[in-house]
Amino acid sequence: MSTENPYSTPVTDPTLAIDPSIAGIQLATLSQRFTGAFIDGLIALVVVVPLYGVLFLLGVIKGADDINRLGIVMSVVNGLIVFALFMAIQYMPLKQSGQTWGKKVAKTRIVTMDGAQPSVSDLILKRYAFYQLIGLIPVIGSIASLLNILMIFKKDRRCLHDMIANTQVIQVS
Repeated sequence: MSTENPYSTPVTDPTLAIDPSIAGIQLATLSQRFTGAFIDGLIALVVVVPLYGVLFLLGVIKGADDINRLGIVMSVVNGLIVFALFMAIQYMPLKQSGQTWGKKVAKTRIVTMDGAQPSVSDLILKRYAFYQLIGLIPVIGSIASLLNILMIFKKDRRCLHDMIANTQVIQVS
């Protein structure tokens, strides 16, 4: 029989990132997280701009104003295509090292709360797909996106997508 009291106060807060002193792990700085996200955003633009060019050539849209009037079904389809292409670009570095191309440049990587490399399916489904799908919902998506970004200023620097995937972003040397 265990002598540990299951009703005692926890020794650590399980919502906080792992102790940085363990195995020399240091959380990514705000500037590192911004740099990685910015570069990944530029990569996403490389995917989005040609896609909108195709929609323009097909006559689906006639200008930038039409993008906001695509309708929910077309917006979801467009979002899924962009997500699939973006994940195709990011798949190999995510699988190999838990890094996107932006995180490689920023010298950061994604790890689980115990410091292990998460599975690529967890990263794609929990960290990226869930967040992207929520972003497609009118009004709620905008609020969730803002909340996600603002959560970076917490002590553990974990955004909403980190909490959903049970991950954190750390520095790599």
